[in-house]
Amino acid sequence: MKSKAKVVVIGGGVVGVSALYHLAKKGWPDVVLVERKELTSGSTWHAAGLLPLFNMSYSVGQLHKYAVDLYKTLEEETGKNVGFSVVSNIRLA
Repeated sequence: MKSKAKVVVIGGGVVGVSALYHLAKKGWPDVVLVERKELTSGSTWHAAGLLPLFNMSYSVGQLHKYAVDLYKTLEEETGKNVGFSVVSNIRLA
């Protein structure tokens, strides 16, 4: 394990892994992630992972669009099946 790093991300859940991914994509070479067990084995593992698009502000809608576009390309980029699928739903008022 490295003894020095410019950035240390603690926690391998969706937020920690996302932070590390985006830092690496931006070209940060000196980053490390520390996880006590397995990646996404904490509360992230129990989450449904839904990305619903309703009653959102403009900025949250833009974040939603970015997330969906990212998940659509992750499998091709990494060669790993991320289990992403687009499904429909109905909301009753």
